[in-house]
Amino acid sequence: MHQATRRKLLLALLPLAIAVVFTQSRIDPVVADMHRGVKTPFAGLSTEFILGPLLGMQQAVAGLLWVRADEFFHEGDYDAILPMVRMVTWLDPHNLDVYITGAWHLAYNFTDSSERSDRRYIPAAQRLLEEGDANNPTVYDIAFELGWQNTDKIKDYDRAYYWYKKCAEERKGADERGEMTKPVPMFVWHQLAHSLTRLGRIDESIDIWRKALAMSMKIVREDPKDYSKRNVRDSERHNLELMLKRKYSRYTHEIDWALDSKLPSTTDPNTGEPSARDLYVFKSAEEARQKQEQYRAVGQNPPALSVGQPRPPAVQPPWETAFDVRPTFTADRVLELKGQFNVGDGARVTIRLHDENWRPPQLKAFTFTIDQSVTLMQDQHSVRQGIWGRKIDMSKDPKMYSFTSDRYFLVFEFDPRGTSPFVQDRFGWSGEGMTDRKYLTVESQKTPPNRILRKVYRITRAQVLRRAPITEKDVFPADRYAELQRQTP
Repeated sequence: MHQATRRKLLLALLPLAIAVVFTQSRIDPVVADMHRGVKTPFAGLSTEFILGPLLGMQQAVAGLLWVRADEFFHEGDYDAILPMVRMVTWLDPHNLDVYITGAWHLAYNFTDSSERSDRRYIPAAQRLLEEGDANNPTVYDIAFELGWQNTDKIKDYDRAYYWYKKCAEERKGADERGEMTKPVPMFVWHQLAHSLTRLGRIDESIDIWRKALAMSMKIVREDPKDYSKRNVRDSERHNLELMLKRKYSRYTHEIDWALDSKLPSTTDPNTGEPSARDLYVFKSAEEARQKQEQYRAVGQNPPALSVGQPRPPAVQPPWETAFDVRPTFTADRVLELKGQFNVGDGARVTIRLHDENWRPPQLKAFTFTIDQSVTLMQDQHSVRQGIWGRKIDMSKDPKMYSFTSDRYFLVFEFDPRGTSPFVQDRFGWSGEGMTDRKYLTVESQKTPPNRILRKVYRITRAQVLRRAPITEKDVFPADRYAELQRQTP
Protein backbone atom coordinates (compact mmCIF):
# COMPACT_ATOMS: atom_id res chain seq x y z
CA MET A 1 0.00 0.00 0.00
CA HIS A 2 1.31 3.47 -0.93
CA GLN A 3 2.14 5.89 1.87
CA ALA A 4 -0.40 8.42 0.57
CA THR A 5 -3.19 5.82 0.54
CA ARG A 6 -2.37 4.71 4.10
CA ARG A 7 -2.49 8.36 5.26
CA LYS A 8 -5.93 8.87 3.71
CA LEU A 9 -7.30 5.73 5.39
CA LEU A 10 -6.01 6.80 8.79
CA LEU A 11 -7.61 10.20 8.37
CA ALA A 12 -10.90 8.53 7.42
CA LEU A 13 -10.77 6.23 10.48
CA LEU A 14 -10.04 9.01 12.96
CA PRO A 15 -13.59 10.46 13.09
CA LEU A 16 -14.98 6.93 13.35
CA ALA A 17 -12.76 6.20 16.36
CA ILE A 18 -13.88 9.46 18.00
CA ALA A 19 -17.51 8.50 17.39
CA VAL A 20 -16.97 5.05 18.96
CA VAL A 21 -15.37 6.58 22.06
CA PHE A 22 -18.20 9.08 22.42
CA THR A 23 -20.91 6.42 21.98
CA GLN A 24 -19.23 4.01 24.42
CA SER A 25 -18.99 6.75 27.05
CA ARG A 26 -22.75 7.24 26.79
CA ILE A 27 -23.48 3.48 26.91
CA ASP A 28 -21.24 2.49 29.85
CA PRO A 29 -23.21 4.24 32.63
CA VAL A 30 -26.46 2.67 31.37
CA VAL A 31 -24.94 -0.82 31.27
CA ALA A 32 -23.40 -0.39 34.72
CA ASP A 33 -26.79 0.63 36.11
CA MET A 34 -28.47 -2.38 34.47
CA HIS A 35 -25.98 -4.79 36.04
CA ARG A 36 -25.68 -3.11 39.41
CA GLY A 37 -25.45 -5.76 42.15
CA VAL A 38 -24.78 -8.59 39.73
CA LYS A 39 -21.77 -10.73 40.72
CA THR A 40 -19.46 -12.35 38.21
CA PRO A 41 -16.34 -14.42 38.70
CA PHE A 42 -14.30 -11.39 37.62
CA ALA A 43 -16.01 -8.82 39.86
CA GLY A 44 -13.40 -6.94 41.85
CA LEU A 45 -10.45 -8.69 40.26
CA SER A 46 -7.39 -6.53 39.67
CA THR A 47 -5.35 -6.37 36.50
CA GLU A 48 -2.88 -9.03 37.66
CA PHE A 49 -5.55 -11.65 36.92
CA ILE A 50 -5.41 -10.56 33.28
CA LEU A 51 -1.68 -9.85 33.02
CA GLY A 52 -0.52 -12.84 35.10
CA PRO A 53 -1.05 -15.52 32.46
CA LEU A 54 0.58 -13.28 29.85
CA LEU A 55 3.65 -13.03 32.08
CA GLY A 56 3.91 -16.78 32.72
CA MET A 57 2.34 -16.68 36.19
CA GLN A 58 -0.55 -19.07 35.52
CA GLN A 59 -0.22 -21.00 38.79
CA ALA A 60 -0.20 -17.85 40.90
CA VAL A 61 -3.28 -16.53 39.15
CA ALA A 62 -4.98 -19.92 39.48
CA GLY A 63 -4.34 -19.83 43.22
CA LEU A 64 -5.85 -16.36 43.53
CA LEU A 65 -8.91 -17.43 41.53
CA TRP A 66 -9.34 -20.45 43.77
CA VAL A 67 -9.29 -18.15 46.81
CA ARG A 68 -12.10 -16.19 45.17
CA ALA A 69 -14.00 -19.43 44.50
CA ASP A 70 -13.70 -20.30 48.20
CA GLU A 71 -15.44 -17.02 49.02
CA PHE A 72 -18.32 -18.03 46.75
CA PHE A 73 -18.48 -21.43 48.49
CA HIS A 74 -18.98 -19.76 51.87
CA GLU A 75 -21.55 -17.35 50.45
CA GLY A 76 -23.52 -20.19 48.86
CA ASP A 77 -23.16 -18.68 45.38
CA TYR A 78 -22.59 -22.06 43.77
CA ASP A 79 -23.32 -21.09 40.16
CA ALA A 80 -20.41 -18.63 40.16
CA ILE A 81 -17.97 -21.37 41.16
CA LEU A 82 -18.34 -23.52 38.06
CA PRO A 83 -16.66 -21.20 35.52
CA MET A 84 -13.90 -20.51 38.03
CA VAL A 85 -13.22 -24.23 38.40
CA ARG A 86 -12.90 -24.42 34.64
CA MET A 87 -10.52 -21.44 34.50
CA VAL A 88 -8.31 -22.71 37.32
CA THR A 89 -7.92 -26.16 35.73
CA TRP A 90 -6.96 -24.51 32.44
CA LEU A 91 -4.37 -22.31 34.15
CA ASP A 92 -3.02 -25.02 36.48
CA PRO A 93 -3.92 -28.58 35.38
CA HIS A 94 -1.84 -30.02 38.26
CA ASN A 95 -3.88 -28.49 41.08
CA LEU A 96 -5.44 -31.65 42.48
CA ASP A 97 -7.66 -29.87 45.01
CA VAL A 98 -9.49 -27.97 42.29
CA TYR A 99 -10.47 -31.12 40.42
CA ILE A 100 -11.48 -32.95 43.60
CA THR A 101 -13.35 -30.06 45.20
CA GLY A 102 -14.96 -29.02 41.92
CA ALA A 103 -16.24 -32.55 41.30
CA TRP A 104 -17.51 -32.83 44.88
CA HIS A 105 -19.28 -29.48 44.41
CA LEU A 106 -21.00 -30.71 41.24
CA ALA A 107 -22.05 -34.06 42.72
CA TYR A 108 -23.17 -32.91 46.17
CA ASN A 109 -23.85 -29.17 46.41
CA PHE A 110 -26.64 -28.72 43.86
CA THR A 111 -29.76 -29.89 45.69
CA ASP A 112 -33.50 -29.41 45.79
CA SER A 113 -35.43 -27.97 48.72
CA SER A 114 -35.31 -31.38 50.47
CA GLU A 115 -31.52 -31.73 50.06
CA ARG A 116 -31.75 -34.33 47.29
CA SER A 117 -28.79 -33.98 44.94
CA ASP A 118 -29.31 -32.80 41.38
CA ARG A 119 -27.99 -35.97 39.79
CA ARG A 120 -27.89 -34.39 36.33
CA TYR A 121 -24.51 -32.90 37.36
CA ILE A 122 -22.90 -36.24 38.28
CA PRO A 123 -21.68 -37.11 34.74
CA ALA A 124 -19.93 -33.72 34.66
CA ALA A 125 -18.35 -34.42 38.05
CA GLN A 126 -17.06 -37.76 36.80
CA ARG A 127 -15.70 -36.26 33.59
CA LEU A 128 -13.92 -33.47 35.49
CA LEU A 129 -12.19 -36.06 37.69
CA GLU A 130 -11.27 -38.19 34.67
CA GLU A 131 -9.72 -35.13 33.03
CA GLY A 132 -7.81 -34.36 36.22
CA ASP A 133 -6.54 -37.93 36.45
CA ALA A 134 -5.37 -37.83 32.84
CA ASN A 135 -3.44 -34.63 33.59
CA ASN A 136 -1.90 -36.20 36.74
CA PRO A 137 -1.37 -39.86 35.84
CA THR A 138 1.20 -40.69 38.53
CA VAL A 139 -0.70 -39.61 41.67
CA TYR A 140 -3.45 -41.59 43.39
CA ASP A 141 -5.59 -38.74 44.76
CA ILE A 142 -7.99 -38.07 41.87
CA ALA A 143 -8.31 -41.74 40.95
CA PHE A 144 -9.21 -42.47 44.57
CA GLU A 145 -11.88 -39.76 44.46
CA LEU A 146 -13.33 -41.41 41.34
CA GLY A 147 -13.51 -44.68 43.24
CA TRP A 148 -15.19 -43.05 46.21
CA GLN A 149 -17.75 -41.11 44.15
CA ASN A 150 -18.72 -44.28 42.28
CA THR A 151 -19.09 -46.07 45.63
CA ASP A 152 -20.90 -43.44 47.63
CA LYS A 153 -22.93 -41.45 45.12
CA ILE A 154 -23.41 -43.56 42.01
CA LYS A 155 -23.33 -47.10 43.47
CA ASP A 156 -21.41 -48.31 40.43
CA TYR A 157 -19.19 -50.82 42.20
CA ASP A 158 -17.53 -52.06 39.01
CA ARG A 159 -16.25 -48.56 38.24
CA ALA A 160 -15.25 -48.07 41.87
CA TYR A 161 -13.19 -51.27 41.77
CA TYR A 162 -11.53 -50.15 38.52
CA TRP A 163 -10.31 -46.90 40.05
CA TYR A 164 -9.30 -48.32 43.44
CA LYS A 165 -7.31 -51.05 41.68
CA LYS A 166 -5.56 -48.43 39.55
CA CYS A 167 -4.74 -46.45 42.71
CA ALA A 168 -3.35 -49.43 44.60
CA GLU A 169 -1.35 -51.04 41.81
CA GLU A 170 -0.24 -48.18 39.53
CA ARG A 171 -0.03 -45.00 41.59
CA LYS A 172 2.23 -43.49 44.26
CA GLY A 173 1.92 -41.15 47.22
CA ALA A 174 3.96 -38.02 47.89
CA ASP A 175 7.00 -38.09 50.17
CA GLU A 176 8.22 -35.26 52.42
CA ARG A 177 9.61 -33.39 49.39
CA GLY A 178 6.41 -33.75 47.39
CA GLU A 179 7.89 -36.34 45.04
CA MET A 180 5.78 -39.36 44.09
CA THR A 181 7.95 -42.08 45.61
CA LYS A 182 5.95 -43.48 48.55
CA PRO A 183 3.43 -46.34 48.46
CA VAL A 184 -0.19 -45.25 48.51
CA PRO A 185 -1.82 -44.98 51.97
CA MET A 186 -3.25 -48.19 53.39
CA PHE A 187 -6.82 -46.86 53.14
CA VAL A 188 -6.52 -47.26 49.36
CA TRP A 189 -6.07 -51.01 49.85
CA HIS A 190 -8.97 -51.03 52.33
CA GLN A 191 -11.32 -49.49 49.78
CA LEU A 192 -10.12 -51.91 47.13
CA ALA A 193 -11.10 -54.78 49.45
CA HIS A 194 -14.48 -53.18 50.18
CA SER A 195 -15.17 -52.68 46.47
CA LEU A 196 -14.57 -56.38 45.84
CA THR A 197 -16.97 -57.20 48.68
CA ARG A 198 -19.64 -55.03 47.06
CA LEU A 199 -19.12 -56.96 43.83
CA GLY A 200 -19.69 -60.25 45.63
CA ARG A 201 -16.11 -61.33 44.93
CA ILE A 202 -15.56 -62.47 48.49
CA ASP A 203 -12.48 -64.66 48.16
CA GLU A 204 -10.66 -61.88 46.28
CA SER A 205 -11.65 -59.40 48.97
CA ILE A 206 -10.28 -61.73 51.65
CA ASP A 207 -7.03 -62.00 49.69
CA ILE A 208 -6.69 -58.18 49.64
CA TRP A 209 -7.29 -57.99 53.39
CA ARG A 210 -4.56 -60.59 53.90
CA LYS A 211 -2.21 -58.62 51.66
CA ALA A 212 -2.98 -55.34 53.44
CA LEU A 213 -2.44 -56.96 56.84
CA ALA A 214 0.92 -58.36 55.74
CA MET A 215 2.02 -54.90 54.58
CA SER A 216 0.88 -53.27 57.82
CA MET A 217 2.62 -55.89 59.97
CA LYS A 218 5.86 -55.11 58.13
CA ILE A 219 5.31 -51.36 58.66
CA VAL A 220 4.70 -51.89 62.40
CA ARG A 221 7.81 -54.03 62.77
CA GLU A 222 9.84 -51.16 61.33
CA ASP A 223 8.21 -48.59 63.64
CA PRO A 224 6.61 -50.45 66.58
CA LYS A 225 5.98 -47.34 68.71
CA ASP A 226 3.72 -45.61 66.18
CA TYR A 227 0.19 -45.96 67.59
CA SER A 228 -1.58 -44.98 64.35
CA LYS A 229 0.23 -47.68 62.37
CA ARG A 230 -0.62 -50.30 64.99
CA ASN A 231 -4.22 -49.14 64.88
CA VAL A 232 -4.35 -49.62 61.10
CA ARG A 233 -2.91 -53.12 61.46
CA ASP A 234 -5.48 -54.03 64.13
CA SER A 235 -8.39 -52.73 62.04
CA GLU A 236 -7.24 -54.86 59.10
CA ARG A 237 -7.02 -57.92 61.32
CA HIS A 238 -10.53 -57.21 62.60
CA ASN A 239 -11.95 -56.78 59.07
CA LEU A 240 -10.32 -59.97 57.86
CA GLU A 241 -11.75 -61.93 60.81
CA LEU A 242 -15.25 -60.52 60.23
CA MET A 243 -15.11 -61.40 56.53
CA LEU A 244 -14.11 -64.98 57.32
CA LYS A 245 -16.79 -65.40 60.00
CA ARG A 246 -19.50 -63.90 57.77
CA LYS A 247 -18.55 -66.18 54.92
CA TYR A 248 -18.78 -69.16 57.29
CA SER A 249 -22.11 -67.97 58.73
CA ARG A 250 -23.77 -67.28 55.39
CA TYR A 251 -22.60 -70.33 53.45
CA THR A 252 -21.57 -73.03 55.99
CA HIS A 253 -23.28 -72.73 59.40
CA GLU A 254 -25.22 -69.69 60.62
CA ILE A 255 -23.58 -67.88 63.54
CA ASP A 256 -25.52 -66.45 66.48
CA TRP A 257 -24.01 -62.95 66.43
CA ALA A 258 -25.56 -61.93 69.74
CA LEU A 259 -23.95 -64.91 71.45
CA ASP A 260 -20.74 -64.33 69.55
CA SER A 261 -20.45 -60.84 71.05
CA LYS A 262 -20.64 -62.27 74.60
CA LEU A 263 -18.43 -65.36 74.36
CA PRO A 264 -14.67 -65.11 73.91
CA SER A 265 -13.93 -66.70 70.56
CA THR A 266 -11.23 -67.21 67.99
CA THR A 267 -11.59 -67.70 64.26
CA ASP A 268 -10.03 -70.38 62.10
CA PRO A 269 -7.80 -68.33 59.75
CA ASN A 270 -8.65 -70.59 56.80
CA THR A 271 -12.32 -71.55 57.19
CA GLY A 272 -13.66 -68.69 59.30
CA GLU A 273 -15.16 -71.15 61.79
CA PRO A 274 -15.55 -69.41 65.17
CA SER A 275 -15.23 -70.97 68.59
CA ALA A 276 -16.85 -71.89 70.91
CA ARG A 277 -19.09 -74.31 69.03
CA ASP A 278 -22.17 -72.97 70.88
CA LEU A 279 -22.03 -70.06 68.45
CA TYR A 280 -23.57 -72.03 65.55
CA VAL A 281 -25.75 -74.85 66.94
CA PHE A 282 -29.47 -74.92 67.77
CA LYS A 283 -29.81 -74.24 71.49
CA SER A 284 -33.56 -74.92 71.82
CA ALA A 285 -36.32 -76.90 70.12
CA GLU A 286 -38.20 -73.63 69.47
CA GLU A 287 -35.24 -72.22 67.55
CA ALA A 288 -35.09 -75.35 65.36
CA ARG A 289 -38.86 -75.16 64.76
CA GLN A 290 -38.64 -71.52 63.62
CA LYS A 291 -35.98 -72.44 61.08
CA GLN A 292 -38.21 -75.25 59.75
CA GLU A 293 -41.04 -72.72 59.34
CA GLN A 294 -38.77 -70.60 57.13
CA TYR A 295 -38.38 -73.56 54.79
CA ARG A 296 -42.14 -74.09 54.65
CA ALA A 297 -42.76 -70.37 53.95
CA VAL A 298 -40.99 -70.67 50.59
CA GLY A 299 -42.52 -74.02 49.69
CA GLN A 300 -39.59 -76.24 50.72
CA ASN A 301 -39.65 -79.37 52.86
CA PRO A 302 -37.62 -78.66 56.01
CA PRO A 303 -34.82 -81.03 56.97
CA ALA A 304 -34.70 -82.66 60.38
CA LEU A 305 -33.33 -80.08 62.82
CA SER A 306 -32.69 -80.66 66.51
CA VAL A 307 -31.04 -79.13 69.58
CA GLY A 308 -27.24 -79.28 69.41
CA GLN A 309 -27.19 -79.71 65.62
CA PRO A 310 -25.22 -77.13 63.61
CA ARG A 311 -27.52 -74.63 61.93
CA PRO A 312 -27.75 -74.67 58.12
CA PRO A 313 -26.23 -71.68 56.28
CA ALA A 314 -27.96 -68.35 56.84
CA VAL A 315 -28.93 -68.07 53.16
CA GLN A 316 -30.90 -71.35 53.33
CA PRO A 317 -33.79 -71.45 52.92
CA PRO A 318 -34.48 -68.46 50.62
CA TRP A 319 -36.13 -65.61 52.51
CA GLU A 320 -39.46 -64.40 51.07
CA THR A 321 -39.25 -60.60 51.08
CA ALA A 322 -42.89 -59.78 50.07
CA PHE A 323 -41.59 -56.59 48.42
CA ASP A 324 -44.20 -54.15 47.07
CA VAL A 325 -45.19 -50.49 46.89
CA ARG A 326 -48.21 -48.37 45.98
CA PRO A 327 -47.28 -44.92 44.59
CA THR A 328 -49.80 -42.09 44.47
CA PHE A 329 -49.54 -38.47 43.35
CA THR A 330 -51.59 -36.74 46.05
CA ALA A 331 -51.07 -33.31 44.47
CA ASP A 332 -49.39 -31.81 41.42
CA ARG A 333 -45.81 -33.29 41.46
CA VAL A 334 -46.22 -34.57 45.04
CA LEU A 335 -45.53 -38.32 45.26
CA GLU A 336 -46.59 -40.37 48.28
CA LEU A 337 -45.29 -43.92 48.73
CA LYS A 338 -46.60 -46.78 50.87
CA GLY A 339 -44.33 -49.80 50.68
CA GLN A 340 -43.81 -53.12 52.42
CA PHE A 341 -40.66 -55.22 52.72
CA ASN A 342 -40.09 -58.30 54.89
CA VAL A 343 -36.54 -57.41 55.91
CA GLY A 344 -34.64 -56.13 58.92
CA ASP A 345 -34.95 -52.50 59.99
CA GLY A 346 -32.45 -50.20 58.29
CA ALA A 347 -32.55 -51.70 54.79
CA ARG A 348 -32.95 -48.91 52.26
CA VAL A 349 -35.10 -48.90 49.11
CA THR A 350 -33.94 -46.71 46.22
CA ILE A 351 -36.57 -44.60 44.42
CA ARG A 352 -35.81 -43.15 40.99
CA LEU A 353 -38.04 -41.11 38.66
CA HIS A 354 -36.80 -39.98 35.25
CA ASP A 355 -37.81 -39.19 31.68
CA GLU A 356 -38.62 -42.32 29.69
CA ASN A 357 -35.85 -41.60 27.15
CA TRP A 358 -33.20 -40.64 29.73
CA ARG A 359 -30.05 -42.76 29.85
CA PRO A 360 -26.96 -42.18 32.02
CA PRO A 361 -24.88 -39.93 29.71
CA GLN A 362 -21.22 -40.62 28.91
CA LEU A 363 -19.53 -37.25 28.40
CA LYS A 364 -16.55 -37.15 26.02
CA ALA A 365 -15.43 -33.75 27.32
CA PHE A 366 -16.10 -31.85 30.53
CA THR A 367 -18.95 -29.36 30.54
CA PHE A 368 -21.02 -28.01 33.40
CA THR A 369 -23.89 -27.19 31.05
CA ILE A 370 -26.77 -29.61 31.63
CA ASP A 371 -30.06 -30.15 29.86
CA GLN A 372 -32.50 -28.28 32.10
CA SER A 373 -35.47 -30.01 30.46
CA VAL A 374 -34.46 -33.39 31.92
CA THR A 375 -36.25 -34.58 35.06
CA LEU A 376 -34.22 -36.93 37.27
CA MET A 377 -35.07 -37.55 40.93
CA GLN A 378 -33.49 -40.15 43.21
CA ASP A 379 -34.08 -40.83 46.88
CA GLN A 380 -33.79 -43.64 49.44
CA HIS A 381 -36.26 -44.71 52.13
CA SER A 382 -35.47 -46.85 55.18
CA VAL A 383 -37.55 -49.84 56.23
CA ARG A 384 -39.05 -49.80 59.72
CA GLN A 385 -40.99 -52.80 61.02
CA GLY A 386 -41.62 -54.08 57.51
CA ILE A 387 -42.93 -50.83 55.98
CA TRP A 388 -41.32 -47.91 54.17
CA GLY A 389 -42.23 -44.79 52.20
CA ARG A 390 -42.94 -41.13 52.67
CA LYS A 391 -43.93 -38.02 50.74
CA ILE A 392 -41.66 -36.64 47.99
CA ASP A 393 -42.62 -33.08 47.10
CA MET A 394 -41.16 -32.04 43.73
CA SER A 395 -43.47 -29.07 43.22
CA LYS A 396 -41.09 -26.66 44.97
CA ASP A 397 -38.23 -27.21 42.52
CA PRO A 398 -39.47 -26.69 38.95
CA LYS A 399 -35.91 -26.11 37.65
CA MET A 400 -34.87 -29.59 38.74
CA TYR A 401 -38.17 -31.30 38.05
CA SER A 402 -39.62 -29.61 34.99
CA PHE A 403 -41.66 -32.63 33.82
CA THR A 404 -41.63 -31.54 30.18
CA SER A 405 -41.69 -35.09 28.76
CA ASP A 406 -44.83 -37.09 28.06
CA ARG A 407 -43.72 -40.33 29.81
CA TYR A 408 -41.56 -41.31 32.80
CA PHE A 409 -40.18 -44.36 34.57
CA LEU A 410 -40.78 -44.66 38.31
CA VAL A 411 -38.42 -47.30 39.71
CA PHE A 412 -38.13 -48.98 43.13
CA GLU A 413 -35.05 -51.11 43.84
CA PHE A 414 -33.25 -52.98 46.57
CA ASP A 415 -29.67 -54.12 45.92
CA PRO A 416 -28.28 -56.43 48.64
CA ARG A 417 -24.69 -55.61 47.65
CA GLY A 418 -25.07 -52.05 48.87
CA THR A 419 -26.94 -52.73 52.08
CA SER A 420 -25.72 -53.06 55.67
CA PRO A 421 -23.83 -56.21 56.78
CA PHE A 422 -26.48 -57.17 59.34
CA VAL A 423 -29.07 -57.24 56.52
CA GLN A 424 -26.70 -59.20 54.32
CA ASP A 425 -26.38 -61.74 57.13
CA ARG A 426 -29.87 -62.85 56.12
CA PHE A 427 -29.44 -62.70 52.33
CA GLY A 428 -25.73 -63.10 51.57
CA TRP A 429 -23.57 -60.61 49.69
CA SER A 430 -25.34 -61.10 46.34
CA GLY A 431 -28.85 -61.94 47.54
CA GLU A 432 -28.29 -65.70 47.41
CA GLY A 433 -30.78 -66.20 50.25
CA MET A 434 -33.37 -63.74 48.94
CA THR A 435 -36.48 -64.49 46.91
CA ASP A 436 -39.68 -62.69 46.01
CA ARG A 437 -42.77 -64.01 44.28
CA LYS A 438 -43.25 -60.85 42.19
CA TYR A 439 -40.21 -58.62 41.82
CA LEU A 440 -37.03 -60.68 42.00
CA THR A 441 -34.56 -59.87 39.20
CA VAL A 442 -31.37 -61.85 38.64
CA GLU A 443 -28.55 -59.81 37.09
CA SER A 444 -26.95 -62.78 35.36
CA GLN A 445 -24.54 -60.59 33.37
CA LYS A 446 -22.63 -59.90 36.57
CA THR A 447 -20.01 -62.27 38.03
CA PRO A 448 -21.14 -63.64 40.38
CA PRO A 449 -24.83 -63.07 39.50
CA ASN A 450 -26.66 -60.59 41.71
CA ARG A 451 -30.25 -60.99 42.89
CA ILE A 452 -32.06 -57.67 43.34
CA LEU A 453 -35.63 -56.49 43.82
CA ARG A 454 -37.05 -54.08 41.24
CA LYS A 455 -40.54 -52.80 40.54
CA VAL A 456 -41.00 -50.37 37.64
CA TYR A 457 -43.92 -48.19 36.60
CA ARG A 458 -44.17 -46.35 33.28
CA ILE A 459 -46.33 -43.32 33.92
CA THR A 460 -47.48 -40.23 32.04
CA ARG A 461 -47.18 -36.52 32.67
CA ALA A 462 -50.92 -36.45 33.30
CA GLN A 463 -50.44 -38.86 36.20
CA VAL A 464 -47.60 -36.73 37.60
CA LEU A 465 -49.94 -33.73 37.49
CA ARG A 466 -52.65 -35.83 39.21
CA ARG A 467 -55.01 -35.84 36.25
CA ALA A 468 -55.08 -39.66 36.28
CA PRO A 469 -54.27 -42.29 38.95
CA ILE A 470 -51.34 -44.72 38.91
CA THR A 471 -52.55 -48.33 38.78
CA GLU A 472 -50.95 -51.76 38.59
CA LYS A 473 -51.65 -51.67 34.84
CA ASP A 474 -48.76 -49.17 34.65
CA VAL A 475 -46.22 -51.74 35.93
CA PHE A 476 -43.45 -52.19 33.33
CA PRO A 477 -41.31 -55.36 32.91
CA ALA A 478 -38.18 -54.93 35.04
CA ASP A 479 -35.95 -56.86 32.64
CA ARG A 480 -37.06 -54.70 29.73
CA TYR A 481 -36.33 -51.56 31.76
CA ALA A 482 -32.81 -52.81 32.55
CA GLU A 483 -32.24 -53.54 28.85
CA LEU A 484 -33.32 -50.01 27.89
CA GLN A 485 -31.00 -48.47 30.47
CA ARG A 486 -28.01 -50.35 29.07
CA GLN A 487 -28.55 -48.87 25.63
CA THR A 488 -26.21 -46.06 24.55
CA PRO A 489 -27.80 -42.62 25.01
